[in-house]
Amino acid sequence: MAEDRSARIGRLSQRFEKPAAAAKPETQRARERQSLYLDTELMKRIDQVHRDVAHELYPQRVTKSTFLETLLEYSLARLDEVKGQLATNGKPQ
Repeated sequence: MAEDRSARIGRLSQRFEKPAAAAKPETQRARERQSLYLDTELMKRIDQVHRDVAHELYPQRVTKSTFLETLLEYSLARLDEVKGQLATNGKPQ
């Protein structure tokens, strides 16, 4: 009887021996939240251009995150031009 009790307690306590990380599998995120501090006038310009583009492309939905990701991807594909712009005046026009 004592063996049954100790075996039962042993089986019940096993669930607490697993690390918390093993209980929750890690998932790969496609997107990640980032905080950036941008020039106020530039952000106003981005907001306006995003609204204009979204209006032009209606009924296709263009979220601001997709719009910004597209702008960044386009710039990264033309990194030499961006470097040249940064070298001449240190700030995009």
